[in-house]
Amino acid sequence: MMRTNRLKARLKAGEQSYCGWSMMGNAMAAEIMALAGVDAIVIDHEHGPADLMSAIRIMQAVSGTDATTIMRVPSHDPVYVKRALDAGIEGIMFPSVNTADQARAAVSACRYPPNGKRGAAYSYVRAADYGLNASDYPAHAEDNVVILAQVESKTALENLDEISQVDGIDGFYMGPLDMSGSIGKLGQFQEDEVAGLLAASEDGVLKSGKALGGSAGGQEAARKMRDRGYTLIGIGADIDHIRDGVSANLENVRRN
Repeated sequence: MMRTNRLKARLKAGEQSYCGWSMMGNAMAAEIMALAGVDAIVIDHEHGPADLMSAIRIMQAVSGTDATTIMRVPSHDPVYVKRALDAGIEGIMFPSVNTADQARAAVSACRYPPNGKRGAAYSYVRAADYGLNASDYPAHAEDNVVILAQVESKTALENLDEISQVDGIDGFYMGPLDMSGSIGKLGQFQEDEVAGLLAASEDGVLKSGKALGGSAGGQEAARKMRDRGYTLIGIGADIDHIRDGVSANLENVRRN
């Protein structure tokens, strides 16, 4: 039986939610973050080294918690999306959604006909309990998948109003690093034009009524994002927690 997509319900209700990122593709690290209380685990297949089997192991590890599993796919390839959904992922994050046509194609990849173009094999796939839930799964799959579009360029901002009107997009996740790069100012977040693009993108999403998401660079940044109206806040990746924890411990031990 499909479990209820808690994150989708929380985003729809406008409830504050927090996610941890699985960059390493390690199931135990993801399980720790989920047990610690994050609302979602984002498995990164755009920049992370993981494969589909490691994603399945993460989903299995997290299934005993309340955390929803999301995959940031490497591209808009509908075949990759289909395989992730068949494996049982509960949400898809699409990088660099720059036009409404791209948004419509993304949604279509997540939905069975007649509402989309997702290929069907629910008599066998993990998402349908390997066929044990084949009679029920197709009817509820569409309503139980979170679809997030990343705003990562000036072009996306220019088309944001139209993109936000695409049926099926549950929310947006800001990509400030790539956004800064899209105007030739990579990583210059305090530069006026970059800061203006991000602020305008945030305003556009908030105006649309869709969920606004993004990653925080620390506790103070997370608080500011919460006050700004973000309802999905990334609190760091497995690599962040290990790197920063070890570094802080070493510094304290060496100093004291």
